[in-house]
Amino acid sequence: MLRNSKGFTLMEILVVVTIIGILAAIAVPSYINAVEQGRRDACATNVQIVFTQVERYRLTVGKPVPIDVDLVQFLRGIGYLTGAELKCPYDNNEIMIQYKLKYNGQEAIVYCTHCNPEQ
Repeated sequence: MLRNSKGFTLMEILVVVTIIGILAAIAVPSYINAVEQGRRDACATNVQIVFTQVERYRLTVGKPVPIDVDLVQFLRGIGYLTGAELKCPYDNNEIMIQYKLKYNGQEAIVYCTHCNPEQ
């Protein structure tokens, strides 16, 4: 006896849900890792931009940038940084200096206070 049934059986629905679950278990960690890698790369790029402008200032003016200033505001104020705001992707809208400068002998080191707070 053949039935003319419309719809899906419980077994078909369980198979589809299982397949979707397996795909999600594979895709979600990859997505989270890609987002994290993107944040690290964006912060490293910002640090490199600030470092380049610190070196440009040092070579042009002939003296080092003071270490007790907000680097982004200092460089923006003298015209070395223009355009989009340099902001750490890990920043959670706190009001604090994000990029700092320290000197190791004659070498300038720029670092992010969110990504490297121990420096």
